Amino acid sequence: MKAETKSTNVRYYEYVIDNIKGMIIRGELKQGEKIPSERELAERFNVSRVPIREALKILEYMGILDSTQGDGTYVRNFTVPDLIERMNFIVTGTADTIMDLLELRIDLECFAAYYAALRRTDEDIALFRKALLDMREAKRNSTPDGETIARLRQLSHQFHRCLVQAAHNAVLTSVYENLYELLDISRQFTIDTSGISYDSILAHEAIFNRIIQQDAEGARQSMKEHLSEVRIKLNATLADAETAELSQAHSVS
Repeated sequence: MKAETKSTNVRYYEYVIDNIKGMIIRGELKQGEKIPSERELAERFNVSRVPIREALKILEYMGILDSTQGDGTYVRNFTVPDLIERMNFIVTGTADTIMDLLELRIDLECFAAYYAALRRTDEDIALFRKALLDMREAKRNSTPDGETIARLRQLSHQFHRCLVQAAHNAVLTSVYENLYELLDISRQFTIDTSGISYDSILAHEAIFNRIIQQDAEGARQSMKEHLSEVRIKLNATLADAETAELSQAHSVS
């Protein structure tokens, strides 16, 4: 079936997401089925591979698709209404709310860092240490493959979840866990194909050292500095994506 026409006010990756949603709703893509290759999707939707990769990455982070290194990408097993709800959020939300999500993440995690420094237990400290050691080990042995990059992302996420738990605030933990998938949308734009950098690991260790010292204000400031760097990277990534979209628009016009 022919792809839907892209309207002028829709970004290319949103257009791809909307078309993949349509393929699932119409039964062209079934649960557990392998989706077409990037090249095939690019030809089908008359776009370059850049928005195809963006769309697939977002769909994977939202739990719609499941990618296996060396095997391909599959539609996960969900009810159609659930798939539609998630995809509708993606299409209407990502373009305008990526920065809003990061701002919320900054507020939540700076709050968490402050109280983690005051309330952390020996068990919390052990979990932090393990996350950081695993992060350094994974980075030292990293290779440019999807599995390793996914592992580095997972360890970074684990550190931040440890931080929230160490604040020992039940409401914060509940809010953070309920928003976890949405907050991850901003992360997928700031962790590139090399995974996390050594500078990022050092930033995590600086936060941990403040927590060890029970320096609440210092922990909050270290987290704020870390996420300010994330904000800069996110702005650059979104600008690059917009440039790529403009180039795509010129190439098909």
